[in-house]
Amino acid sequence: MVKLKIHHHDRIDSVEAEENTILLQVLREKGYEIYSPCGGNGTCGKCKVWLKGEGSVSSCVYYISKPIEIVLPDRKEARILVEQHTHTRPVPFYPGPTSDLSAYPHGVALDLGTTSLVFYFVNLVTGALVSTRAMLNPQAQYGGDVISRINYTTESEDGLKELQRVIIAAINEQLDHFVTFAGISMNEIVKVTVSGNTTMLHLLTGTDPMSIALAPFTPKFTDSQVITGKDLNLHSHPDGEVRLLPSIAAYVGADIVGGLASIRPNEDRINYLFLDIGTNGELALGTPEGILCCSAAAGPAFEGARISCGMGGVDGAISAYDQNGYTVIGDVSPSGICGSGLIDLIAVMLDNGSLQSDGLLKSDFEVVAKDQTDTGSAITITQQDIREVQLAKSAIAAGIKVLLQEAGLELDDIDTVFLAGGFGNYINPDSAMRIGLISPELKGKIIPMGNTSGTGALLSLKSIPFDTDIEELRAQTRYIELSGHDGFTMEFAMNMNF
Repeated sequence: MVKLKIHHHDRIDSVEAEENTILLQVLREKGYEIYSPCGGNGTCGKCKVWLKGEGSVSSCVYYISKPIEIVLPDRKEARILVEQHTHTRPVPFYPGPTSDLSAYPHGVALDLGTTSLVFYFVNLVTGALVSTRAMLNPQAQYGGDVISRINYTTESEDGLKELQRVIIAAINEQLDHFVTFAGISMNEIVKVTVSGNTTMLHLLTGTDPMSIALAPFTPKFTDSQVITGKDLNLHSHPDGEVRLLPSIAAYVGADIVGGLASIRPNEDRINYLFLDIGTNGELALGTPEGILCCSAAAGPAFEGARISCGMGGVDGAISAYDQNGYTVIGDVSPSGICGSGLIDLIAVMLDNGSLQSDGLLKSDFEVVAKDQTDTGSAITITQQDIREVQLAKSAIAAGIKVLLQEAGLELDDIDTVFLAGGFGNYINPDSAMRIGLISPELKGKIIPMGNTSGTGALLSLKSIPFDTDIEELRAQTRYIELSGHDGFTMEFAMNMNF
């Protein structure tokens, strides 16, 4: 018998299971409800659970071989999994001829974010999502946002090569882990698909990104790029396909294109907003006439950067907060605050009078005392933290207003708001509306979709026909540059207060 420790709803249970049994089966037998719309055949990837020291795995394809510690999804995460399944476009499973490079082919879909990387490992024989892993982007040491990293490529000798080197090393580290985890060789990894913002894709391929930072903001490429594992020195099959999803503009990247294309069409949905709120606030407005999109320079506050006790959405981050306490990712002692927790905190501070509507903070707000943190230092919110959030939320709110103006629409005309990105995984819509990030007029219309950039990369990995869907979407999309838009500056100023 193997011992399992299970974290569920603020409770830790200890159970035993037979060795080599399927984790999903054991959890259900023990009375835990695990969402699995595909019936446990491994294709939907919604029965994910978090294994301490391992990451996220699909419980229906995980065989128990040793003692493990499991964190089950909370109610909010479970809702996101349901919404993802309901609103994600169904695609035929056809990974393409690259699968013929191996008798036991596997693939990797990668969401290459500015702050974090998310890897989806897939069996390309069955289509089963075997494992999901996340890590912080090691390029952050050279700058928390894309402009800082672009500047590094020019200010430092071999800066571009260094940024490419560290990201390739990080990817290879995860590929090596998966090879060991799955008991395969690296030659079995025959396809890699990558979604991310335009700058991250340039840095991955070692392409000079400077033109992205200078007017008229023209990237070296926006079309889909197809190269080989050998071209990037990846720990994969040397002739395996590496496909970078296409972008739209310098600041509306493959993460948005893939995310938009991943949404299931619905004839009853006339007008919708798609908001990927992260280091770069990338926004889209879908209408019967087409899609308008823009990028609001929100800065990295919503992903924990430039916040005194901020951190990414990883183990130890406070991801939710209310008058009764806080929730920590990984169910461990808190180390800092990620974006969703930060929004909750500011909403609570506004409600209890600690923070004024103009952003004035009377004194630093202590969230967790030093003797209760993992770091031994108190977790606090400072006046500068508040200013960073004001700038970020005002940029997003102003960008939404500009899109509506360009389309001749009002907030009442919007049927649905899709919240995407790691921030969208955990954000409390009520808190977002309380601080003015999202208009209260959109209450009841918000659907959290989780990491749609990752979903887009995953669908591209599993289905060549999905790449056609992406190109059709690009053809009906128009980009609006906010820096030259007459109404943006006024809207930005008008939305600074909470």
